[in-house]
Amino acid sequence: MKQLFLPRYTIGKDAYDAIPGIVSGYGKKLALIHGEQAYNASKHKLLPALEGFEIVYEGVYGKEASWENILPLTENEDVKKADAILAIGGGKAIDVSKVVGDRLGIPVFSVATIASTCAAVTKISILHNPDGSFREILKLKEPPVHCFIDSEIIAASPAEYFWAGMGDAMAKHVECNFSAKNDVLDFASEYGRLVSELCFKPMIEHGAAAYEAVKRHENSDAVEQVILSIIAATGSVSVAVHPDYNSAVAHALYYGLTVREWMERKHLHGEIVSYGTLIQLIVDEQWENLEKVFRFNRSVGLPTRLADLDLERDDELDDVLDATVVNQELDHVPFKVTKEMLKRAILDLEDYNDEYTGE
Repeated sequence: MKQLFLPRYTIGKDAYDAIPGIVSGYGKKLALIHGEQAYNASKHKLLPALEGFEIVYEGVYGKEASWENILPLTENEDVKKADAILAIGGGKAIDVSKVVGDRLGIPVFSVATIASTCAAVTKISILHNPDGSFREILKLKEPPVHCFIDSEIIAASPAEYFWAGMGDAMAKHVECNFSAKNDVLDFASEYGRLVSELCFKPMIEHGAAAYEAVKRHENSDAVEQVILSIIAATGSVSVAVHPDYNSAVAHALYYGLTVREWMERKHLHGEIVSYGTLIQLIVDEQWENLEKVFRFNRSVGLPTRLADLDLERDDELDDVLDATVVNQELDHVPFKVTKEMLKRAILDLEDYNDEYTGE
């Protein structure tokens, strides 16, 4: 038996007005699991939409999407009373909430307050250790039932999350097509592969303008298009394609880079991934797309070279690349990606930066 759960979303400055009509069909008792800043930024619009519900639990998830934060919530008697969980915030808050709902059999609805990943609509959770280091990717039974996206709230959020989200979304198109190369795809995987174009083309066309608007904390059509690329399009690929096609070099290199413990403290997920996208395009000799992504990254300030990630050109990166080549994201790729191949691509990208004229 095959199943396909496509993301459902409501977007706009009045998106929260849709909550009563959609969530009430599941019951009136809500558990609100959130990030502190996300809740404070959204509750002036969110709480009026929840007036007809009984809030049986409301609390901060913690600081990491970790089992140490998840398990107490699964054992909380007030959370267990809920008919539905409202997951409010960014990727970590939502990933915690999804696991709690999955464990307790409670439907989860997401309220995305930043656009940095597709966590709000996917059926996986990225879990970390308490120190922030990567632990595992947990597969869940279902994605959130519905995602509510107030574009004004996202436009008012810190612009760096939106910026990093653009880099993460573009990687999905590049990685999916690379991983699926030469395979005969079933309907869902081919659907996801085709949808991945919406993670890439709208970013090239509207990303820079949208980012400028978000830096001014202004909403716009371009902002909403990019939000949907980051959340809905990227999430659609994630839930549609076979797990083999969800990631490749860009994310494997991200996980490799995070063996440097300071990396995630100084740089955002999508920011690091966007550098890995360039490396993957060189490894796969996708020169036309390399030019497009390189130009885009330069236009918005996403990384194009080691120095942008506080690394030195003469750093051998042995620890990083040892972790990269054994990462699960490289289990299914069209050819073996080796440490030497990655080293060569990294140096080639440094040279590409030195030679690039922008003409």
